[in-house]
Amino acid sequence: MDWRCKWCGKPHAENDPPCDNCGHGRFEKAVVQMGPDSTGDATQVVWACTECGREHQKHSPPCSRCGNATLEQREADYSDLEEVGETGWLDILDRRHAAGFAVAGVLALVLGLGVVGVVDLPGLGGPPSPPDAPGENETASGVSLADMEASFVATINARRADEGASSLEYGETVATMATYYNKRVVESRYGEADPPTRSELDPFDPACGDSSEVALLHQEFAGPNPNTNVTADGGPSADPYGSALAFVFVEGSDRSVGGSIVEKRGLSAIGVDIHADPQGDFHVTVGYC
Repeated sequence: MDWRCKWCGKPHAENDPPCDNCGHGRFEKAVVQMGPDSTGDATQVVWACTECGREHQKHSPPCSRCGNATLEQREADYSDLEEVGETGWLDILDRRHAAGFAVAGVLALVLGLGVVGVVDLPGLGGPPSPPDAPGENETASGVSLADMEASFVATINARRADEGASSLEYGETVATMATYYNKRVVESRYGEADPPTRSELDPFDPACGDSSEVALLHQEFAGPNPNTNVTADGGPSADPYGSALAFVFVEGSDRSVGGSIVEKRGLSAIGVDIHADPQGDFHVTVGYC
Protein backbone atom coordinates (compact mmCIF):
# COMPACT_ATOMS: atom_id res chain seq x y z
CA MET A 1 0.00 0.00 0.00
CA ASP A 2 1.40 3.42 -1.04
CA TRP A 3 -0.91 5.66 1.00
CA ARG A 4 -2.15 5.80 4.57
CA CYS A 5 -4.48 7.97 6.59
CA LYS A 6 -2.62 10.85 8.19
CA TRP A 7 -4.82 10.61 11.29
CA CYS A 8 -5.15 6.90 12.11
CA GLY A 9 -2.50 5.40 9.84
CA LYS A 10 -4.76 2.97 7.98
CA PRO A 11 -3.16 2.00 4.63
CA HIS A 12 -4.99 2.67 1.33
CA ALA A 13 -4.19 1.63 -2.19
CA GLU A 14 -4.76 5.13 -3.62
CA ASN A 15 -4.74 8.74 -2.46
CA ASP A 16 -8.55 8.78 -2.27
CA PRO A 17 -9.74 10.28 1.04
CA PRO A 18 -11.75 10.21 3.20
CA CYS A 19 -10.26 7.37 5.33
CA ASP A 20 -12.34 4.21 5.43
CA ASN A 21 -11.51 3.83 9.13
CA CYS A 22 -11.83 7.27 10.74
CA GLY A 23 -13.16 9.48 7.94
CA HIS A 24 -10.13 11.80 8.01
CA GLY A 25 -9.72 13.74 4.75
CA ARG A 26 -5.95 13.69 4.31
CA PHE A 27 -3.65 10.86 3.25
CA GLU A 28 0.13 10.74 3.18
CA LYS A 29 2.72 8.65 1.43
CA ALA A 30 3.40 5.40 3.28
CA VAL A 31 6.94 4.74 4.49
CA VAL A 32 8.88 2.57 2.02
CA GLN A 33 10.57 -0.41 3.72
CA MET A 34 14.14 -0.79 2.53
CA GLY A 35 15.28 -4.32 1.75
CA PRO A 36 18.85 -5.64 1.63
CA ASP A 37 19.12 -4.74 -2.09
CA SER A 38 17.51 -1.31 -1.87
CA THR A 39 19.33 1.98 -2.24
CA GLY A 40 18.50 5.29 -0.67
CA ASP A 41 17.40 6.29 2.79
CA ALA A 42 14.27 5.08 4.55
CA THR A 43 12.83 7.17 7.37
CA GLN A 44 10.99 5.58 10.27
CA VAL A 45 7.96 7.66 11.27
CA VAL A 46 6.40 7.48 14.73
CA TRP A 47 3.55 9.28 16.51
CA ALA A 48 4.63 11.08 19.65
CA CYS A 49 2.43 12.30 22.50
CA THR A 50 2.47 16.10 22.76
CA GLU A 51 2.35 15.86 26.55
CA CYS A 52 4.76 13.10 27.66
CA GLY A 53 6.62 12.36 24.42
CA ARG A 54 5.74 8.67 24.40
CA GLU A 55 6.21 7.34 20.86
CA HIS A 56 3.63 5.14 19.15
CA GLN A 57 3.98 3.14 15.96
CA LYS A 58 0.71 4.50 14.55
CA HIS A 59 -1.77 7.29 15.18
CA SER A 60 -3.95 5.63 17.79
CA PRO A 61 -4.87 8.14 20.50
CA PRO A 62 -5.15 8.43 23.39
CA CYS A 63 -1.50 8.11 24.57
CA SER A 64 -0.88 4.73 26.15
CA ARG A 65 1.18 6.36 28.91
CA CYS A 66 -0.63 9.55 29.98
CA GLY A 67 -3.97 9.39 28.14
CA ASN A 68 -3.43 12.61 26.14
CA ALA A 69 -5.58 12.66 22.99
CA THR A 70 -3.10 14.51 20.78
CA LEU A 71 -0.32 12.69 18.94
CA GLU A 72 1.97 14.30 16.40
CA GLN A 73 3.98 12.72 13.63
CA ARG A 74 7.77 12.85 13.78
CA GLU A 75 10.82 10.94 12.62
CA ALA A 76 12.13 8.32 15.01
CA ASP A 77 15.35 9.32 16.79
CA TYR A 78 17.77 6.45 17.59
CA SER A 79 20.78 8.63 18.30
CA ASP A 80 20.77 7.73 22.00
CA LEU A 81 21.03 3.99 21.36
CA GLU A 82 24.36 2.24 21.77
CA GLU A 83 26.07 1.00 18.65
CA VAL A 84 24.95 -2.51 17.81
CA GLY A 85 27.78 -4.97 17.49
CA GLU A 86 28.18 -8.68 16.95
CA THR A 87 26.77 -10.93 19.65
CA GLY A 88 29.21 -13.41 21.16
CA TRP A 89 28.88 -16.34 23.51
CA LEU A 90 29.81 -14.19 26.50
CA ASP A 91 26.86 -11.91 25.74
CA ILE A 92 24.49 -14.87 25.92
CA LEU A 93 25.82 -16.60 29.02
CA ASP A 94 25.28 -15.16 32.45
CA ARG A 95 27.78 -15.70 35.25
CA ARG A 96 26.20 -18.87 36.55
CA HIS A 97 26.21 -20.48 33.12
CA ALA A 98 29.81 -19.42 32.55
CA ALA A 99 30.84 -20.86 35.94
CA GLY A 100 29.00 -24.10 35.17
CA PHE A 101 30.80 -24.50 31.86
CA ALA A 102 34.13 -23.76 33.56
CA VAL A 103 33.54 -26.45 36.22
CA ALA A 104 32.45 -28.94 33.58
CA GLY A 105 35.60 -28.21 31.59
CA VAL A 106 37.83 -28.80 34.63
CA LEU A 107 36.05 -32.08 35.45
CA ALA A 108 36.42 -33.25 31.85
CA LEU A 109 40.14 -32.42 31.95
CA VAL A 110 40.68 -34.30 35.24
CA LEU A 111 38.70 -37.28 33.95
CA GLY A 112 40.78 -37.35 30.79
CA LEU A 113 44.01 -37.26 32.79
CA GLY A 114 42.70 -40.07 34.98
CA VAL A 115 41.89 -42.24 31.95
CA VAL A 116 45.40 -41.89 30.54
CA GLY A 117 46.93 -42.44 33.98
CA VAL A 118 48.42 -38.99 34.59
CA VAL A 119 46.42 -38.59 37.82
CA ASP A 120 44.94 -41.24 40.10
CA LEU A 121 41.15 -41.35 40.27
CA PRO A 122 39.02 -43.85 42.22
CA GLY A 123 37.94 -46.60 39.86
CA LEU A 124 40.21 -45.37 37.03
CA GLY A 125 43.80 -45.89 36.00
CA GLY A 126 44.10 -49.57 37.02
CA PRO A 127 44.86 -51.17 40.41
CA PRO A 128 46.90 -49.37 43.09
CA SER A 129 50.64 -49.83 43.31
CA PRO A 130 52.16 -51.55 46.37
CA PRO A 131 53.36 -49.03 49.00
CA ASP A 132 56.99 -48.52 49.90
CA ALA A 133 56.82 -50.60 53.09
CA PRO A 134 59.54 -50.42 55.78
CA GLY A 135 62.12 -53.19 55.72
CA GLU A 136 63.70 -55.16 52.89
CA ASN A 137 61.98 -56.07 49.63
CA GLU A 138 64.86 -57.70 47.72
CA THR A 139 67.26 -59.45 50.10
CA ALA A 140 67.42 -60.46 53.76
CA SER A 141 70.72 -61.55 55.36
CA GLY A 142 72.13 -62.05 51.87
CA VAL A 143 69.19 -64.18 50.74
CA SER A 144 67.28 -63.21 47.61
CA LEU A 145 63.61 -62.85 48.48
CA ALA A 146 62.61 -63.39 44.82
CA ASP A 147 64.44 -66.73 44.83
CA MET A 148 62.72 -67.62 48.10
CA GLU A 149 59.34 -66.89 46.50
CA ALA A 150 60.18 -69.14 43.54
CA SER A 151 61.27 -71.93 45.93
CA PHE A 152 58.06 -71.42 47.92
CA VAL A 153 55.88 -71.92 44.82
CA ALA A 154 57.93 -74.95 43.68
CA THR A 155 57.47 -76.56 47.09
CA ILE A 156 53.70 -75.94 47.04
CA ASN A 157 53.42 -77.54 43.60
CA ALA A 158 55.52 -80.53 44.70
CA ARG A 159 53.20 -81.07 47.65
CA ARG A 160 50.14 -80.75 45.38
CA ALA A 161 51.63 -83.40 43.08
CA ASP A 162 51.94 -85.71 46.10
CA GLU A 163 48.22 -85.14 46.74
CA GLY A 164 47.30 -85.83 43.10
CA ALA A 165 46.42 -82.18 42.40
CA SER A 166 47.55 -80.19 39.37
CA SER A 167 50.37 -77.65 39.51
CA LEU A 168 49.53 -74.00 39.91
CA GLU A 169 50.71 -71.46 37.34
CA TYR A 170 52.37 -68.27 38.51
CA GLY A 171 49.75 -65.53 38.14
CA GLU A 172 51.08 -62.01 37.59
CA THR A 173 47.94 -60.27 38.85
CA VAL A 174 47.52 -62.68 41.76
CA ALA A 175 51.14 -62.05 42.74
CA THR A 176 50.60 -58.28 42.48
CA MET A 177 47.57 -58.56 44.77
CA ALA A 178 49.60 -60.59 47.28
CA THR A 179 52.45 -58.08 47.10
CA TYR A 180 50.10 -55.13 47.63
CA TYR A 181 48.37 -56.77 50.60
CA ASN A 182 51.63 -57.98 52.19
CA LYS A 183 53.30 -54.58 52.06
CA ARG A 184 50.13 -52.87 53.33
CA VAL A 185 50.28 -55.16 56.37
CA VAL A 186 53.91 -54.20 57.03
CA GLU A 187 53.10 -50.54 56.43
CA SER A 188 50.30 -50.67 59.02
CA ARG A 189 52.52 -52.43 61.57
CA TYR A 190 55.53 -50.12 61.32
CA GLY A 191 53.98 -46.91 60.01
CA GLU A 192 50.94 -44.75 60.54
CA ALA A 193 48.77 -46.43 57.89
CA ASP A 194 45.52 -48.27 58.69
CA PRO A 195 45.39 -52.06 58.21
CA PRO A 196 44.46 -53.16 54.67
CA THR A 197 40.87 -54.00 53.78
CA ARG A 198 39.49 -56.40 51.23
CA SER A 199 37.84 -53.54 49.32
CA GLU A 200 41.30 -52.18 48.45
CA LEU A 201 41.75 -55.21 46.19
CA ASP A 202 38.57 -54.59 44.17
CA PRO A 203 40.39 -52.75 41.31
CA PHE A 204 42.49 -55.86 40.60
CA ASP A 205 41.36 -58.20 37.83
CA PRO A 206 43.03 -61.57 38.47
CA ALA A 207 41.56 -63.32 35.37
CA CYS A 208 41.35 -66.69 37.10
CA GLY A 209 39.11 -68.44 34.62
CA ASP A 210 35.62 -69.02 35.94
CA SER A 211 36.46 -67.57 39.35
CA SER A 212 37.64 -64.00 39.91
CA GLU A 213 37.78 -64.45 43.70
CA VAL A 214 41.34 -64.65 45.04
CA ALA A 215 42.04 -66.13 48.48
CA LEU A 216 44.79 -64.29 50.38
CA LEU A 217 46.63 -65.90 53.29
CA HIS A 218 49.14 -64.04 55.46
CA GLN A 219 51.63 -65.40 58.01
CA GLU A 220 54.70 -64.13 59.80
CA PHE A 221 57.91 -66.10 60.43
CA ALA A 222 61.17 -65.49 62.25
CA GLY A 223 64.01 -64.33 60.02
CA PRO A 224 66.80 -66.58 58.70
CA ASN A 225 69.99 -67.45 60.54
CA PRO A 226 72.86 -66.41 58.25
CA ASN A 227 75.07 -69.20 59.68
CA THR A 228 72.81 -72.01 58.42
CA ASN A 229 71.59 -73.21 55.05
CA VAL A 230 74.68 -72.18 53.09
CA THR A 231 75.71 -73.12 49.55
CA ALA A 232 78.95 -74.81 48.53
CA ASP A 233 80.68 -71.43 48.07
CA GLY A 234 79.80 -70.40 51.61
CA GLY A 235 76.88 -68.09 50.80
CA PRO A 236 73.31 -68.44 52.06
CA SER A 237 70.86 -70.33 49.87
CA ALA A 238 67.31 -69.21 49.11
CA ASP A 239 66.03 -72.72 48.37
CA PRO A 240 66.09 -74.08 51.94
CA TYR A 241 64.47 -70.92 53.28
CA GLY A 242 61.73 -70.88 50.67
CA SER A 243 61.04 -74.58 51.10
CA ALA A 244 60.99 -74.25 54.88
CA LEU A 245 58.57 -71.35 54.73
CA ALA A 246 56.27 -73.25 52.38
CA PHE A 247 56.41 -76.35 54.60
CA VAL A 248 55.55 -74.36 57.73
CA PHE A 249 52.89 -72.46 55.81
CA VAL A 250 50.95 -75.63 54.91
CA GLU A 251 51.95 -77.89 57.80
CA GLY A 252 52.14 -75.42 60.69
CA SER A 253 50.17 -75.57 63.91
CA ASP A 254 47.16 -74.00 62.15
CA ARG A 255 46.88 -76.33 59.17
CA SER A 256 43.61 -74.73 58.06
CA VAL A 257 45.52 -71.59 57.05
CA GLY A 258 47.53 -73.12 54.24
CA GLY A 259 46.43 -76.72 53.91
CA SER A 260 43.79 -75.89 51.30
CA ILE A 261 46.48 -74.71 48.87
CA VAL A 262 47.86 -78.24 48.69
CA GLU A 263 44.64 -80.23 48.85
CA LYS A 264 42.04 -78.12 47.01
CA ARG A 265 41.17 -79.12 43.46
CA GLY A 266 40.17 -76.67 40.75
CA LEU A 267 42.85 -74.10 41.54
CA SER A 268 44.79 -72.58 38.63
CA ALA A 269 47.04 -69.71 39.74
CA ILE A 270 49.25 -68.76 42.67
CA GLY A 271 51.25 -65.70 43.65
CA VAL A 272 53.41 -65.05 46.70
CA ASP A 273 55.21 -62.08 48.25
CA ILE A 274 57.87 -62.35 50.95
CA HIS A 275 58.93 -59.17 52.75
CA ALA A 276 61.45 -58.75 55.55
CA ASP A 277 60.29 -56.23 58.13
CA PRO A 278 62.64 -53.84 60.03
CA GLN A 279 63.18 -56.52 62.70
CA GLY A 280 64.31 -59.07 60.12
CA ASP A 281 61.19 -61.27 60.33
CA PHE A 282 59.40 -62.54 57.25
CA HIS A 283 55.89 -61.50 56.22
CA VAL A 284 54.46 -63.97 53.70
CA THR A 285 51.22 -63.41 51.78
CA VAL A 286 50.00 -66.09 49.37
CA GLY A 287 47.22 -65.52 46.86
CA TYR A 288 45.58 -68.30 44.88
CA CYS A 289 42.48 -68.91 42.82
